[in-house]
Amino acid sequence: MRFLAFFEYVAVVVGIIAIVAGQFFALPKGVHLGIFLVGAGIALGGFESIWTRRMCFRTSEDQYEAYAGTPAIIVGLMALIIGAGLVGSAYLLDDGAWYSTVHYLQRRPALVLVAAGLLLIGAGVLMMLNPRGRRGLAWTLLVRVPRWLLGLILALAGLTGIGLGVWESLDPVAFDRFTRSLPQQLDWQAWDRWWRTLLGLR
Repeated sequence: MRFLAFFEYVAVVVGIIAIVAGQFFALPKGVHLGIFLVGAGIALGGFESIWTRRMCFRTSEDQYEAYAGTPAIIVGLMALIIGAGLVGSAYLLDDGAWYSTVHYLQRRPALVLVAAGLLLIGAGVLMMLNPRGRRGLAWTLLVRVPRWLLGLILALAGLTGIGLGVWESLDPVAFDRFTRSLPQQLDWQAWDRWWRTLLGLR
């Protein structure tokens, strides 16, 4: 196994173990440390993909060669966003600022919208690419075209999310009026409840 990939996997696995053990033994600090380690491992993989233009978390040098280049950079950027989010969450939880941050994001969700938009765009572009270069009428009609269309939808949804995030940051009053006019609003409380359940908090 590659040396850097070993550290990436170790950080993620040890982090997951720390989260489970922290919940089982009611040790919040252990949970926070576990979230940090998982995020650090994913972020390290993201840095590797961006720097080397090759896929992260690969156990051998010749693994995922078809995804070298643009796909690897996109995966790296997505991993970096997710890893940074987890590391930031661990810091906020440990500092006691998690709930105040969640409440702030309920009022001003621009950052969440932009981050989610970037992830959707990344996932959409990856689905639209054909790194293995497969050909054939059946493959194109049954796999590539539906996957490309789904990727396009995800990319457009991501662009919409980024646009909404920019709008919210520039004109929050108009954005609030727009969200109130929608038949359903995003349930930010559901995200908060999910984190509480995960962390064993009340």
